[in-house]
Amino acid sequence: MQAAILIGGRGTRLGAAVSDTPKPLLEVAGRPFVEHLMLNLRRFGFTDFLLLAGYRAEVVRERYGPGAPFPGELDARVTVMVEPQPLGTAGALAFAADQLQERFLLLNGDSIFDFNYLELCNCEHAQEPADWLGRVALLPVENATRYGFVELDGSVVSAFREKPRRPESGLINSGVYWLRREVLDFIGPGPCSLEQDVFPQLAAARRLVGRSYEGFFIDIGIPGDLQRARDTLARHLRRPAAFLDRDGTLNHDAGYTHRVQDFRWIDGAKAAIRLLNDAGYLVFIVTNQAGIARGYYGPGEVETLHRWLRADLAADGAHVDDIRYCPHHPEGSVPALAVRCGCRKPATGMLDSLLAQWQPDTARSAMFGDAEKDVEAGKAAGLAAYRVAPGELLETVRRHLAATRD
Repeated sequence: MQAAILIGGRGTRLGAAVSDTPKPLLEVAGRPFVEHLMLNLRRFGFTDFLLLAGYRAEVVRERYGPGAPFPGELDARVTVMVEPQPLGTAGALAFAADQLQERFLLLNGDSIFDFNYLELCNCEHAQEPADWLGRVALLPVENATRYGFVELDGSVVSAFREKPRRPESGLINSGVYWLRREVLDFIGPGPCSLEQDVFPQLAAARRLVGRSYEGFFIDIGIPGDLQRARDTLARHLRRPAAFLDRDGTLNHDAGYTHRVQDFRWIDGAKAAIRLLNDAGYLVFIVTNQAGIARGYYGPGEVETLHRWLRADLAADGAHVDDIRYCPHHPEGSVPALAVRCGCRKPATGMLDSLLAQWQPDTARSAMFGDAEKDVEAGKAAGLAAYRVAPGELLETVRRHLAATRD
């Protein structure tokens, strides 16, 4: 999937802070702010990033152009497009038309809205018009004096209201959009604004959809908010994690399941993963795969199944962040794998590896599995641990979330 990120504005309200650096590249929590945005999007399967630059574009090129280190860290394609002169948000998009996919995410590089992006992108809602051209992620707020309101008629955006003079609650535009490429047909020549020129046209034609999401939101448009981001973002990014067993917990255990055609989700398993995604959790799968050591199948078959699993979840607006599997068993027939290892549950090697890489908030993290060895591994790794019978995962996740809610 593709994400286009607007990073071309001057950010004049930040004064000297942006004299030599574009606003989205200001340092926050140890790296340029826009990198936190891209790393979070990568979790949801975005692998193609289009940076729409303008002001101080040479700084953007140096950091993200060919040969730069960050695209490798991101494990994704990053392309920098530089507008020849200020074109506005819609004009910058039209300038990059040749690079845009049929459907793409568009968002502002100076704000982060932490919600389940796959629900916006992949999930169809029956009440929405079939010919929509854009979906807008809306954020409910208590005070919209800085942002203005978005009004809905059912699921369709009906109007954009000016900023209220007094504090008032309502839905605001978060600056995150899932768009069809045909939206370019509504962009005129020259400088043009999506919010002021294009979206009102789409709203009048009833082709702009609004969806409301709860989630952490912060922008860095004014000095106070930039400092707030520097004070709070690192803490927010330290997410809790859910470690999930696979066979018997997520899918019916048919005995050494390794083929797509043999994989059957247990009722509620996909919904449990989606609920964890919506709650901002990292989601990991940790699974013993003794069939590899016994010679019944190889790592390639497991990895093919897991690619399918990720794609099947994504179609329902859910995802897993990482997967570990243990190929060992002391009674295996493959000599190199017939060993007592530190990763086969109830040992903690798979969990330890994920903890070291992702650094989750262990106080709110948990292991879920259908066997006592899963519970033992979770507790040994310092996590809450739940033994769940087939079909109990969703309700158990609900209880865990309720018990650990801030």
